[in-house]
Amino acid sequence: MPNRISAPTGPHHRGPGQPIPRRSALPRMITSLMVAAVIGGVAQAAPAHAAPAGSAPGTVFTNRDLPAKSLARGAGSGDSFTYWTTGTDRAPRLSTSIVQVPGGRAPRDGWPIVVWAHGSRGIADQCAPSNQPTKADRDEMGRWLDRGYAVVVPDYAGLGTRGTPEYFDTDTTASNIVDAVRASRDVASGLARRWAVVGEGQGAGAAIELARQATRIQGPTLDYRGSAASSIPVEFDTLIGSLGPSTTSMPTGVAADILFTLSAIRNAQPSVRLDPYLTDAGVGWLDRAARVCADDLTREFAGQTLGSLFRTPLSENRELIEAVSRTHMIPIKGFTRPVMMTQSLFDQNVVVPLSLRYLNDARAADRRVTARTYLAVNQQQSDALSDNDIRWFVSRLANR
Repeated sequence: MPNRISAPTGPHHRGPGQPIPRRSALPRMITSLMVAAVIGGVAQAAPAHAAPAGSAPGTVFTNRDLPAKSLARGAGSGDSFTYWTTGTDRAPRLSTSIVQVPGGRAPRDGWPIVVWAHGSRGIADQCAPSNQPTKADRDEMGRWLDRGYAVVVPDYAGLGTRGTPEYFDTDTTASNIVDAVRASRDVASGLARRWAVVGEGQGAGAAIELARQATRIQGPTLDYRGSAASSIPVEFDTLIGSLGPSTTSMPTGVAADILFTLSAIRNAQPSVRLDPYLTDAGVGWLDRAARVCADDLTREFAGQTLGSLFRTPLSENRELIEAVSRTHMIPIKGFTRPVMMTQSLFDQNVVVPLSLRYLNDARAADRRVTARTYLAVNQQQSDALSDNDIRWFVSRLANR
C-alpha cells in the first residue's frame, strides 16, 4: 500500500477556506516551465528516496483559474490544478484535477464536496477529464453544482501527466482521490471539510475502496462521509483470466475496459510479457488503446471478437493474473462509512450477473452497504432512478 502523509506541509498549506493567492502572469509562466520540467522527467525520474522537496501527497504544485467557457452548468468559479500523489510504484507522482464551486455565497461551514470519480475515459493524456471532459462528466458536474456542492474531478495518476495511468490499480486510484480533495481545499475558497464520492466504472471501485480506507488515510483536515458507486466492474481478474482464442463477445464497454487494462499493464509492467500471448491484431489493438479515448475505442472495436487478439489463453500468464488480482480487488466488507451501490440490468460496461452477485454479497457481508438494482425500460430510465437514489443518499451524508 502506498506510503501516505496525513496532511500537506510547506509554503502552500493553509487553513480551511483560505485560498492560495492567485499568481501574476510571470510567476505563472515560470510555474508552467517548472511543470513541463517535472512532468518531462526531472522529478519523476528520481528514485523514491530522493523525492522532490514539497512533494508530500496532497500538496499543490500549481493551479490556474478555469476560463468561463470551461465551467460546468451552475459553477461560479473553478480551478485546474496539479498536485502530488503516489503511483503504483509507491513513488511521488504529479497528477491533475479540477475543482468547481457553485455560484453565490458559500454556506457558513463551506460548500460540501462531492468527488466525481469518473469511469473509463482511456489512458492517453488527451483523455483526461480536466482537459477534455465528456458529456457525462459535464452533466454530472452540473447536477451536483446545481444541488449546492463543490465538485472535484481527479484525473488519476498518469492521465494527463507523465507515466502510464494506474488504470488497473483500485488502491492507487483511491489514494489519488484523497490527495486531490486535500489539494482542492488549497486552491478554492469556501470548501467544507465534509466530502463524499460518487463513482462509476473505474471510479466506482475506488469509491468503494474509500468507504473502507478514507477515514484512516484522509488526515485531520478532511471529514469523509461515504461513497455511492454504480456500474461496478468486479472480478476483473476472472475476466482477464478467461480470455483466449476461444473468447467470443462481451458487452461493448467491458471489451474497451479490457483493452485499456491490458494496454496499461503492457506499458507500465513490461516484465509481465504480454506480447507472446497476442496475435498481430492484438498488438495493434493494445497500441490503439494507448492512443485513443473510450468513446472512440468502443466505436472502433464494435463487431470485433476478443478471441482474435490472443494466440494462447491469458490464464497461462501467471504474472498477469497476479498483477490484476493484486491491484483490482474490490472489498465487500470492512467499511467504516456508508456506501450505496446501484446497478442497472441494461449496463453494457460491466458483466451484469457478476455485479449483481457482488451487490448481494456486499449487502449480506456489511451493514453499511445499501444496494439498489433497476429493471427499467431502458438505460436512460435506469440512470435517472440511480441518480435520484444517489442524490438522496449524498444529501444525508452531507447533512443537507
